[in-house]
Amino acid sequence: MISLKKPIREMSKCSKYIESMYLNPKVTELLNKIKPVELQNDLRQELAMVLLSYDCKKIIKINKEGNLLGFTLRILWVMGTGTKGEFFNKYKRTDLIDNVDYFNSIYGNDTYPDEDLSNFAINKLNHKLTINANEAHESIIFNKYVEMKSCTKVAEYFNIPKKHVFLVVKKTKDELKKTINDNL
Repeated sequence: MISLKKPIREMSKCSKYIESMYLNPKVTELLNKIKPVELQNDLRQELAMVLLSYDCKKIIKINKEGNLLGFTLRILWVMGTGTKGEFFNKYKRTDLIDNVDYFNSIYGNDTYPDEDLSNFAINKLNHKLTINANEAHESIIFNKYVEMKSCTKVAEYFNIPKKHVFLVVKKTKDELKKTINDNL
């Protein structure tokens, strides 16, 4: 939880800036793109709390530079789409756990499906290493992509074209999806 340790007087200097961001149409537009819809109001409230946690002088400086809206939208996007932050842990992770529990109650499975699918995917990628040089090449690139989480970083790491990495990753993802769906 974010703690507010600033005096109320100092926060009141920034309240007009924070309120303008809270009510900004661009913020509302971005919020409307974030799913699930039920969390949009919670996300707006968390955004206000995050902005209030910043030093007032920093908020004023960012506003004078004309970057407050961009700064706010970036915070909002990271909170709404991220999988490691406080917002995800507080709101979205519990939904994910509830969904897995529901899945298990329907199918009577006590293990999380992600574990079985991960092992299945790893076995499929390891098998690709033994088929031929092209399949091994794709498996190596995809494994590096999983590690680095970026086609650009993989392309730089292997000194190969980014488009090639993207195509290999896309092809491998499609193959894995098809294989998993065929075996469910």
